[in-house]
Amino acid sequence: MAIAKSYLLTALLGVIGAYAFQLFHIPMPWLLGPLLTILVLKLTTQLPLKWNKHFRNFGLVIAGYSIGHAFTLETLADIRLYLPVMILLNVLYIILFIFISWVIAKRVKVDQLTALTSCVPGGMTQIVAYAEEQGNKNITLITFYQVLRVICIIGFVPLLVVASSISGPSVSNAHYTFSFLLFFVLSYIAGFIAMKIKIPTGYMLGPVFLFMGLQLAKIQVPEIPVSALHVAQIVMGIYIGLLMNKENLQLSKKMIFYAFVSSFLYIASAFGLALLMMQVYPLDFKTSFLSIVPGGLDQMGIISASVHADSTLVTAFQLFRVLVISIAIVPSIKYLTSKIKSHDA
Repeated sequence: MAIAKSYLLTALLGVIGAYAFQLFHIPMPWLLGPLLTILVLKLTTQLPLKWNKHFRNFGLVIAGYSIGHAFTLETLADIRLYLPVMILLNVLYIILFIFISWVIAKRVKVDQLTALTSCVPGGMTQIVAYAEEQGNKNITLITFYQVLRVICIIGFVPLLVVASSISGPSVSNAHYTFSFLLFFVLSYIAGFIAMKIKIPTGYMLGPVFLFMGLQLAKIQVPEIPVSALHVAQIVMGIYIGLLMNKENLQLSKKMIFYAFVSSFLYIASAFGLALLMMQVYPLDFKTSFLSIVPGGLDQMGIISASVHADSTLVTAFQLFRVLVISIAIVPSIKYLTSKIKSHDA
């Protein structure tokens, strides 16, 4: 019963934060309102704030539904045109990632392996879990750098994206019909199966892959109501707001300062690369920026669906980065870890 009350309190405070941000016309109130409200209350009060990962998964299914609905056969064909720039951008980010981790190691006085793990551009959940498995003595530092990067990106990116939009996002007129609820249940099942077979961010990509198949079969999928996207943003905002712990703030001022510096460098580089990509491809700023910035597949998916960017392209770019991190970066860090341990032995 106590846990249920904590869930209810957390949800209520998140919704209040969303409506307060909407009242003051702050961009993306349904995401930023709950995120910042819960973050501040967790760090400054003793309130028993709790959230369940199943609530977050529910939001990811909604995002996956919205993104999957936007997929068409033409979209799939167009994505192939962007493969060269996907590869180039990831090479550039790997170079930037190595440079930033080198600076962190020198300035913060931690070992290079910890710096590399702290500065991986994306895959926060995967990286933190890996550091915990390895028993890294600097797990607090690694968690803080990864969480702060996500919070900074989720905090600043919507402001940049909305400020760049000439016209406001369109409003869906869809309603909660039996057909929509049926497809949503199918989306949840697809997300559950995707997680079971270890697909990254399966609860979001499961529905995306499902609807891609339905598009190939020429089956019409009902549009998602805009209020459902609001729910997805609220549950995700609360989830991110609870990631930061008071223990993280006990790090040295230099460690915290360079955590902000590294986050700023990732955002600034994404901003510049987005402007360059707009010169080569016929994309608007919000689509190119959300495609490049290393904020995570799930977070960028929800934001792109909410601001009506080309969410299919954003998902393709972010998924490609997740694959690069999973296939190249994490195995490389694991290899370095094993080499260091064998050398010390």
